[in-house]
Amino acid sequence: MSLRKAINAKCKQCVYDPMDVGTAAQQIAACICSDCPLHPVRPITTKQLPVSLLAAHRVDPLKLDDRARGLVYPPVQCSGNGQNGHLVTADSNDLTEPELSGWQL
Repeated sequence: MSLRKAINAKCKQCVYDPMDVGTAAQQIAACICSDCPLHPVRPITTKQLPVSLLAAHRVDPLKLDDRARGLVYPPVQCSGNGQNGHLVTADSNDLTEPELSGWQL
């Protein structure tokens, strides 16, 4: 088994829950366990990570690393006012207040 296949298999074993929201690739990309030595080399999908998927997994999109944050749809942006506040996306109308309530900058 190659090193890449071993890393992919370990990440899938650790993170993937077939009964949960999202594909294995999306769940692995949404992993925020930065203490894991495999985290920087975990497989990242090319598919988008919907904000609804992140909300279902209670993952703050701003805590994702740069590789995964680029996959979030709608794109995550800072509120721009320099204050802690709610998450602002390109199309915030798609989100409800409960989905945003736990996400602070």
